[in-house]
Amino acid sequence: MFSKLRLLLVLLIGWTLTATAYGAVVHLNSGESLSGRIQGMDEQMLYLESDRGFGVLKVERVDIRLIEFDAAERNLARKLGIGLHYRPSTVPEERISLKNWLSPIDSLELLIGYHEEMDITHFSLEGRFARVVLNEGGHNLFLGAGAGFESEEDERGTLFRLFTGSEFFPINYPNVGLSAELGLRRQQGLGSTEQGFYNALAARYYF
Repeated sequence: MFSKLRLLLVLLIGWTLTATAYGAVVHLNSGESLSGRIQGMDEQMLYLESDRGFGVLKVERVDIRLIEFDAAERNLARKLGIGLHYRPSTVPEERISLKNWLSPIDSLELLIGYHEEMDITHFSLEGRFARVVLNEGGHNLFLGAGAGFESEEDERGTLFRLFTGSEFFPINYPNVGLSAELGLRRQQGLGSTEQGFYNALAARYYF
């Protein structure tokens, strides 16, 4: 089941990033300003879908003085996100994510993991708290901590982590959140004690 969810995560990230258009105001050297959504950009040209019905405008980059991106804040209070949290490693972690925003900056998340390997059942449950420390348009920079337990048959261990990361909300798909995080993870029990840095990706849909 989780391998299919991981494939869905990869496809969702790729599809969302290629489909995203960024709202912006383009200030030209002539003093004129153009507003709309940026559809693409290369070394010589910027493609802007005008919000005044002029279609897609081609603007030479040498004529651009400043690009001002839409910095409207999002209010996620009382929204619930459901998705997948994936940590690549020697034994990858794939967990169901349930994330509830208590306020525009505070969130609680529950990570649930389950898989079977060589007739051994692995189960994990982790609670996490995160706080947004910087909000810039469609990006949130957050800090957080989590604690939980893991089990393999009759053995149990504890898990603690501190983390930071960024969650990105595409303008065209405001209910989709894509995040990346880095952190310090410590696991005790299950026959050993492990501690080290980790990275993870997540994709969620918010209701």
